[in-house]
Amino acid sequence: MKKYRVADAAAPFVQYDMIQQHTELPAYAEPRLQLLFGALRSSKINMERSELYNIVTALVQLGMDTHDLIDTETGQRTEEQMRSRQLKILAGDYFSARFYHLLAKAGEVELIGLLSKAVADVNRMKVNLYEKVQAASLSAEDYLSSRINLKSEIFQPFKRFFEDPLSSIWEELLHYVSRFEVIYEELKDGIEAGGYARSFAYWSLLGMTITAEEKISIKQNEYEHLLEKYKIQSFMLDKLHTAHEAIHRLLDHEQLSGLKHELQSLTEEMAIKVAKYSRKRVEAQ
Repeated sequence: MKKYRVADAAAPFVQYDMIQQHTELPAYAEPRLQLLFGALRSSKINMERSELYNIVTALVQLGMDTHDLIDTETGQRTEEQMRSRQLKILAGDYFSARFYHLLAKAGEVELIGLLSKAVADVNRMKVNLYEKVQAASLSAEDYLSSRINLKSEIFQPFKRFFEDPLSSIWEELLHYVSRFEVIYEELKDGIEAGGYARSFAYWSLLGMTITAEEKISIKQNEYEHLLEKYKIQSFMLDKLHTAHEAIHRLLDHEQLSGLKHELQSLTEEMAIKVAKYSRKRVEAQ
């Protein structure tokens, strides 16, 4: 079926020459937004409301993700770097303001409150994660769980719009789609995947019994040579497979055939991504 294009729907609210010329925005949360739109449509919510809920959620997430890109390092910056930083601050604030405006205009006061609380919860979780990173008191599974929760929190409130069986599996389905997204990002981006929170590979290696020299290399972010030695990417690919299989298992319910149809393009894209990294693993052996 034809894929719902988040970028096309949100374009009127985010495409401004000043932003495009002087800074970069993060990618849309495509998998989660496709999941949300498919769930809304399969629940017989009309197209106008489904698009509104998806667009405002995209704007909220984009605003937070844009703020996460703000350079917090001290020191001198060029004029262009300063302009880019300032625009990220303003763009993140603007996207959040548009979310409030669109929902208020539509009379969706309750959803404003629900999403605002979710934003506050995300910010609290980010602080907790940052403190654990600073204290180096983080396991690989804790790190993975934190990143999944940060991605899924904004989408949790929509459970109230669904009926069983979707309502009863929404949190689990959202978890596995977010999990797939996180692990795929980690496989694709490697060392830089988690930003200030490091990466799954980083925390996995630190948690292993390794030599003192290897531990120093890891803390200096010079550990690409260790990924193959300790088979970190193969371990992550297994997790990607598991998340993909869990999504199919959850959708394999006769009363969820409508949702399964709505999510066909998403699950096909996931299958392609799994196959891509499976081929890489075979080629490396």
